[in-house]
Amino acid sequence: MSTQEPAAGRPPVVAAGAGARQRRNLAVPLGLVLIVAGLLASAGILQHTLLPDGMILSGSRKALALGLVRIMLVVCGGVLLWKRPRITSVHLAAFSILGGFTFLFATVVLQVAYKPPQVLAGWRSFAPPAERNEFGFRGRPIKYGPDDFVIVLLGDSQVEGMALKMDQMPEARLESHLNELGKKVKVFSLGAGGYGQDQELLALEEYFKKYRADLVVIWQTPWNDVWNNVFNTHMFSPNPKPTFWLENGSLRGPTEGLGQPMATSRFVLSAIWQRVVGLPKRDQTWEKNLPEPYVALDHSDGPVKTEWQERWKSNRGRMRDENLASEKSHMAIMLSPRSKRMQYGLDLTRALQQRIQESAQTHGGKMAIFQVDEKTFDSDADEIYVLNGKYFRVSKRQFEENWQYVNQGFTAQVFPVTVKDWRVAPDDGHLNQAANDQIMSDLARWLQQQIPEKKP
Repeated sequence: MSTQEPAAGRPPVVAAGAGARQRRNLAVPLGLVLIVAGLLASAGILQHTLLPDGMILSGSRKALALGLVRIMLVVCGGVLLWKRPRITSVHLAAFSILGGFTFLFATVVLQVAYKPPQVLAGWRSFAPPAERNEFGFRGRPIKYGPDDFVIVLLGDSQVEGMALKMDQMPEARLESHLNELGKKVKVFSLGAGGYGQDQELLALEEYFKKYRADLVVIWQTPWNDVWNNVFNTHMFSPNPKPTFWLENGSLRGPTEGLGQPMATSRFVLSAIWQRVVGLPKRDQTWEKNLPEPYVALDHSDGPVKTEWQERWKSNRGRMRDENLASEKSHMAIMLSPRSKRMQYGLDLTRALQQRIQESAQTHGGKMAIFQVDEKTFDSDADEIYVLNGKYFRVSKRQFEENWQYVNQGFTAQVFPVTVKDWRVAPDDGHLNQAANDQIMSDLARWLQQQIPEKKP
């Protein structure tokens, strides 16, 4: 048997493609991976694993974009299974290296050219700068004399009075009515829309670093205050706010200071991830640690009111933002029976008011609380409301018991609105000018016993 030697000076001849055929074609496995990824990358699975719940809402632009991406993955995977082009580990390695360099380049450009908007814990007034006082709340500059009796009005959007002119907002009308009663007072506002007693407390503590208050008056908003205190965010904003909590019956917190920067990583990509994913996830984790919420009824044997369902259909008053399942809702305070979560919220609100009173007393002042009775309930008897197949028992008695529990032991009063048309607008429950003046007049007469007479 003879062996043919290659001609001198020539290398052995290798058949074309022999080296390539030694590498496995990965088209089929890659196609299967793409198809599986496209099928599994649903909004539900992504929100259960990586993304926060509610980030990809049905019908939103994010949901549409996700749907297009899933279709592209499935189509590309199907083409690979059908055509089976030659794709080897060399191709994948080259693609990975190219993708890595592209990602690195984009990250560097992002780091150099983009600055994420600052996210702060909590908020202050959104009124024009000319209408804000030294602390960023709507109101006049804080100026008083040594003989003035100083009142600080704590509250939320009712104190802010955005629908009222500056000379008609609560601080101005209360001061005017008290001066007419022979008092020498100055009234200043600390409050913004969406505030609970948590941010009110922090604003007051900031105020006391520079100024005094002989009387701190809390304007309670019964529909808002409890859930404003319980949750880590507001209903209409995903940004966090300073939040307190109860631990073995004692008040703890806050989670952050008022105005403290959040998601502050110097690495831009990390800062964006913190804003888009981290903060919403934190909000959901906070909610999961709360006690059990109200459990709705699955049926009703008696008459049912459909007002909530009608509001939901038209989204009147932003009804679809109301989350009765978690009690992050204006209606939660009147649900019966009182849930464990509501009991926690009432205890938390009491503790915050106690801390406000202690802060006022430490600085030589007193505290008083008032509410406005808007005649909301149609009946003194319990009523059943239906919403999306669930039934909710609404109780005037439970509502009143809840607030009596919160205010027990405090100097507190409820003032009924006597003005017939008292709303700013049909879907805006803030007091209009006439109603605000009536409430401030009643409040002045109630407070006058706590204020010394004007010196001659």
